[in-house]
Amino acid sequence: MRHIPSIGRSTPRSDQWVRARRARSGLKCVAGLASIGALTATPAGQYYQGYAYAADDQRLLYREAHWLYSENGVEHRLVVYTCPDGAPFVRKRVDTAPGAATPDVDLLDGRGGYREGVRTQDGRREVFAQADARSPERRAALPLPPPPNAVIDAGFDAFVREHWDVLSGAGVSPVPFLVPSQLRYLDFSAHMLSDSHADGTGLRWFRLSLAGWYGFALPHIDVGYDVQTHELREYRGLSNIRDAAGRNLSVRIRFPPSERRTDVTAADAERAAATPLTGRCTFQ
Repeated sequence: MRHIPSIGRSTPRSDQWVRARRARSGLKCVAGLASIGALTATPAGQYYQGYAYAADDQRLLYREAHWLYSENGVEHRLVVYTCPDGAPFVRKRVDTAPGAATPDVDLLDGRGGYREGVRTQDGRREVFAQADARSPERRAALPLPPPPNAVIDAGFDAFVREHWDVLSGAGVSPVPFLVPSQLRYLDFSAHMLSDSHADGTGLRWFRLSLAGWYGFALPHIDVGYDVQTHELREYRGLSNIRDAAGRNLSVRIRFPPSERRTDVTAADAERAAATPLTGRCTFQ
């Protein structure tokens, strides 16, 4: 049985276990990476779909519909998550004006009112999180400029494109990744795993895991990119979507290139954003 230090005392070993527990929570919350399929280097007016399957039995859990458009030279993203029956339940907006890898984000889960994100106003930035519609919003100031190699939410996609050669070699560490639920950055490491082929396409796999001595024992996130276009094709790991018990789903998300469209407009995205979040999928 593991020794539990007395209340009021702290030991180096107990501090390490506390950091490890916090890090595990942080990796669950960094799972917003699951929606990076919307942030590939493509012109404005793009539409994508992602299909999230259960990692254990390949059940379809939810879909992600992505709209990408530009206004005044700034890229905007809208991601709408829908239940298997098509009812939307989560909406996320991404604004890259502060930076492609460190965008402003606003995510709302209509099932209970959970909200998180980053906002910039009057030259200041803050991260915020709200447990549900009845809870007060928690917030904290963020440094400007952000730390070197910093990543916020789906900005990891831009980070991969910018650091492709380094990631394919020695890797990058640390990668400060913002965790809204903890109102701070956590240090991760990113490196190449292997190359593979799927549907006649060459894929390069990268792994994102927590930096530090405890990183090897905690869950990780793997992403597969097209080696030619550097577009995301598959995501494996924890999702930012939770089940009825509040646990992050373990998923495999596929982004079929055949479902990419280039005939959408900002008006299409706004109509999608106005759709009420009526979905109540619980993933039991």
